[in-house]
Amino acid sequence: MVKLKKNKKLKILLLPGAFHSPSARFRIWQFVEPLKASGYEVVTRVPIPDRNYKGRKLFSNKWEKIPIKIKSIIRLISSMWMLRDLRRFDYVIANRDIVPDVKIKFLEKIVILSGVKFIFDFDDAIHLGAREKKLSEFLPACYYITPGNAYLAEYAQKLNNNVKIIPTVVNTEKYKPISFRKPGKLRIGWSGSSSTNIYCLPILKNVIETLSFKHDFEFIIISDKDPKINWIGVQSKFLLWRPETEITNLQHLDIGLMPLNDSPFERGKCGLKAIQYMALGKPALVSPVGVNAEIVTHGVDGFHCYNEADWIKYIETLILNPDLLIDMGKNARIKIESKYSVDYAMNIWKSILL
Repeated sequence: MVKLKKNKKLKILLLPGAFHSPSARFRIWQFVEPLKASGYEVVTRVPIPDRNYKGRKLFSNKWEKIPIKIKSIIRLISSMWMLRDLRRFDYVIANRDIVPDVKIKFLEKIVILSGVKFIFDFDDAIHLGAREKKLSEFLPACYYITPGNAYLAEYAQKLNNNVKIIPTVVNTEKYKPISFRKPGKLRIGWSGSSSTNIYCLPILKNVIETLSFKHDFEFIIISDKDPKINWIGVQSKFLLWRPETEITNLQHLDIGLMPLNDSPFERGKCGLKAIQYMALGKPALVSPVGVNAEIVTHGVDGFHCYNEADWIKYIETLILNPDLLIDMGKNARIKIESKYSVDYAMNIWKSILL
């Protein structure tokens, strides 16, 4: 483990970009306390309105009634204010671009010109499309780039030699398997945002319908918006996603599903849902797209499902073999503790923040 230099308390400015988005929570916010405990001085700043204000339907959102142009101006001013005292910090760590607008390119340049060591963190294929030109203008000057997987690292390495993969991880002190099973039918679950369920859930429709004719189980959907599926013969239940119930709802699943289409954008995803299921001792069945194929070891802590036949086969395998389900869940937990925990990621961060 890397140790800090004596008598030197390094100062870090964290810019997560949002309060509640998964990227901000799992890439930045959950490291605030571990960094402080490791001897760093940490300041965290978020622009107002934050990057995720459009998606925060669960919270009181006064920004919805304000015209977009005015919101953009307010956010830009707020973002500039966040950078008012850069020289007091040793490092600035930003999750994605400071303002998610391809036309606003000067904020990252302000950070770099200040002389502070600028670390750019990202966990989605944000370089695909209009953002690529913006990113290519400042990424070469970053002190480090910390992508969430090898696919993103391949892009980053074309622009900068200082690249270290930091996988998306969970706090294994909070994400713990429960010692009892909630009474009721077998629960097969999918968790995701309303922006992704229109792409992911159709992959599972025929699968869940087919299995429902043969087996008695409940299909659980956890999301910020009810997709209101009406699948033939399926006993489904919708659970509204909330920060305070996220872990509890996932704990009571028996099997976790993470379907994806195979596209350049999906290959950039960092497998958060699979990691969450596995941390809670649930086998994860995934489309082996991008890092999913690495997170889940086929037949050990979950299954790789390439097509509908695979999804049906491997879900049914677990339905019919409860002992295998339990054993895979235990293996899944071990995997997360060793490779996808906050402690694991903190060791990588400490090797950068010297």
